[in-house]
Amino acid sequence: MPLTGDSTVLVPVDVSVSGPPDPGLLDLLEPVNVVVLGYYPVPKQTAPAHLRDDHESEAAARLEEAVSEFARADHEVEGVLVFTKDREDSIDRVAIQHDCDAVLLPDDIGTVERILVPLRGDVNLERIVSLVADLAGASDAVVTLFHSVAEGTDPSQGEFMLRGAADRLAEEGVDADRIDWKLSERGSPRREIVELAAEYDLLVLGETEPSLRDRILGTVLTPILDEVETTTIVVRDIE
Repeated sequence: MPLTGDSTVLVPVDVSVSGPPDPGLLDLLEPVNVVVLGYYPVPKQTAPAHLRDDHESEAAARLEEAVSEFARADHEVEGVLVFTKDREDSIDRVAIQHDCDAVLLPDDIGTVERILVPLRGDVNLERIVSLVADLAGASDAVVTLFHSVAEGTDPSQGEFMLRGAADRLAEEGVDADRIDWKLSERGSPRREIVELAAEYDLLVLGETEPSLRDRILGTVLTPILDEVETTTIVVRDIE
């Protein structure tokens, strides 16, 4: 399903402490629609209503400030304010409610010159490629597609998939000179992604479980997200 030019990214922002969005983040998300989730963390022993009564005005003002910054670009921007004891649950719920294609984690980013896109196969491939085309098409960033095959197996299918994804990005308007790909036969994709991510400004991952909460907190992505310091976009599998 073509998504280029019409992708929506959820951007969680801690409105208990946040300042204006990073200029690099504004540049990165300029070509896509944005839902800004302003979340105010609520301690376990505190009723959300109590914090809302005391801090709703300041939280709403910080959210509005963030929304207005994103709204400078030519795309749709919405703001959602929640007081929550469970950030991941709120991300999951709002992403579903607003039909978001992806979630940004976290929101601290500089200039994006190199984007790493690990691909697991055909799973969610169309949506991942379409979002990357949106992001890279409006910048000069170099995109590296990555796939790892099990040690001792035929790598030809992985190479075919990577070449096809590269061709699709080029068809979507990304200069072919800014697209490359890496095929690994070491059979340890998680470790390789963590090591490679250190060389990049942005990591784009596809969800791996039936729900966003499981995908973020589950056994596949959590070790990667825990170890990488690179800003990451998780593309939801919502087919």
